[in-house]
Amino acid sequence: MEGGKSNRKSSAISLQQFISTIAPLIDLEKAHSHSLSNLCKIVAEFGYCSKKGSTILNLKCVDAQTGLMGKTLLEFQSTKGDVLPAHKFGTHDVVVLKPNKADLGSPALGQGVVYRLKDSSITVAFDDIPEEGLNSPLRLEKVANEVTYRRMKDALVQLSKGVHKGPAADLIPVLFGERPPTVSKKDVTFTPFNSNLDRSQKDSISKALSSKNVFLLHGPPGTGKTTTVVEIILQEVKRGAKILACAASNIAVDNIVERLVPYRVKLVRLGHPARLLPQVLESALDAQVLRGDNTGLANDIRKEMKWIIIECYNNSIQSHLFGKHFTYQGLIYEPYVLRDVILELNS
Repeated sequence: MEGGKSNRKSSAISLQQFISTIAPLIDLEKAHSHSLSNLCKIVAEFGYCSKKGSTILNLKCVDAQTGLMGKTLLEFQSTKGDVLPAHKFGTHDVVVLKPNKADLGSPALGQGVVYRLKDSSITVAFDDIPEEGLNSPLRLEKVANEVTYRRMKDALVQLSKGVHKGPAADLIPVLFGERPPTVSKKDVTFTPFNSNLDRSQKDSISKALSSKNVFLLHGPPGTGKTTTVVEIILQEVKRGAKILACAASNIAVDNIVERLVPYRVKLVRLGHPARLLPQVLESALDAQVLRGDNTGLANDIRKEMKWIIIECYNNSIQSHLFGKHFTYQGLIYEPYVLRDVILELNS
């Protein structure tokens, strides 16, 4: 209540209460996502996975091409030439590719992300795929995305340790009700980049720029919230701020990126290329890495490593080479490519 103190007790939970509540829920969600996969391993010989839609059997590779910033796109169709059987695969799902009759627990030919789905085909983006093993009947299996759960748990671990520096140090106490948000006494005036903003949007932007910690922009669909957010980002960049823009979905972030690109701000879209809209791919980290000065050198080293391993294969020493000394040289140069992208953003 403005102008006085409220006697109502805050309903906000503490940071430690939040962590102790959320951590078990993440574990439960992860366990549930694994339950079907584990059940499939037990009864795979009866086609249980296929009936449940988590596995597509009897596939053939009908097309292979390079795209999505160097990813390998493989298109699969049914060996019978019909539409794909009923399944629960969706775009952006993580999948593994195996021979159709591979034993349980056998290594996958590759792991990728579903890029495109049609009635009669499914296209998967792979980082790398072996040249052999694609001629026989194949199967695709949905797998749990371990990265998502690991990142959420890592974030909780960092919170539990306490954040003592950086923007989060001031933000976390406000979010958990330990301290009121800070707002400038005077609204910030600005010259809009977008000349079509209405009065309510301009007022919201001014208040957002005046807020030191948190600002809530709320409104029904179609009222111009994304347009307002884009203007806020542009104004903050103009003031010299570094912005991390996040959203609950990939397409929401892509919409922001797409609207920022015409203003020629320096930005990097993080995320797997298969999960991004085609019109924002040039802003993706993978695309900017490929344009880096050190990328060509790293790729040449990778090609040389591959040929050395192929030549040594007949001498039965491939296992001693792969993953050891010959990978170090490539790893030395890859960080320089990422460094170049970061330095370009900060310049």
